[in-house]
Amino acid sequence: MSGPFRVLVTGDNLAPAAVKVLQDIGAEVVLMRDAVTPERLTHEMAAVPTQAILMRGNPVFSAAVIAGNPHLRVIAKHGAGVDSVDLDAATEHRVLVMVAGDANAPAVAEHTMALILALGRDVVSLNERTHAGIWDRATYRGREIRGRTLGLIGFGRIARHVARTASALGMEVIALGRDKGRVDPQLAREAADLGELLAISDIVSLHAPLTDATRGMINAERMSAMKQGAILINTARGALVDEAALLAALQSGHLTGAAVDTLAEEPPAKDRPILAAPNLIVTPHIAAQTGASITRTGIEAARNIAAVLTQGEIDRGNVVNPAALGPP
Repeated sequence: MSGPFRVLVTGDNLAPAAVKVLQDIGAEVVLMRDAVTPERLTHEMAAVPTQAILMRGNPVFSAAVIAGNPHLRVIAKHGAGVDSVDLDAATEHRVLVMVAGDANAPAVAEHTMALILALGRDVVSLNERTHAGIWDRATYRGREIRGRTLGLIGFGRIARHVARTASALGMEVIALGRDKGRVDPQLAREAADLGELLAISDIVSLHAPLTDATRGMINAERMSAMKQGAILINTARGALVDEAALLAALQSGHLTGAAVDTLAEEPPAKDRPILAAPNLIVTPHIAAQTGASITRTGIEAARNIAAVLTQGEIDRGNVVNPAALGPP
């Protein structure tokens, strides 16, 4: 269905309910199959005026790509991470960059807790040993998570869901937000600083966005500041963690285990050193990939686009670069 608007989806599928939201405003929805490169984006938007991008995955929206399309009004992420978008360029060209609010937060929070429980009770290694004919019942001693301290680095939507679940399971929760005062005291105690959080947490879980300031923030020095025997969880962005340092910390036993849903480069090569680390669980960036979450996220991203294109009411909480909105 063609219309006054063209929405380019940087992926080969979109939930039918999300497509309907866009078609209801008369938008043409164009799916991009195969690799989405900056060159291809520039070509696609130059060939036909494109008012909106529904961004699936993490294609690079450089300053040149954004500047090359004067019709572009909004880039709506099918999720939360927008580190592949040049936000300064988007703001300069009055292009709103929006995320899908709370749509995928419950799914990512559930996966975070699943990884914590899997590591805490050695689910993966016990499964492998049992299949190999080793019956560990007489000697195995697990670790309950009740009473243990969970440190959350970042306190956005996902971290809040994790905090609620962890508290319900009897964990003590400490958190560090982007700015002081962002941590809801009903959900977690605010850490004085990152040093305190690392020093007292039995489990450290990452929920921070990837920026120049956070890239590689969990490095060798900060891992050494973690408690002996602690575990690290990353369902945020792979590049937050120095993989070489994580490998060393797991090999030395300073960290008992780690679980990551994302790596700095995806998919990883089979010989990537981190994949050989002991007691490491790796899942293929699927924390948000439940059927319900995908549908909710698609609908929210589509609604963000519809609000911008029809000059409807924009959810300012979903806008990453509010300066592009102009004066309130």
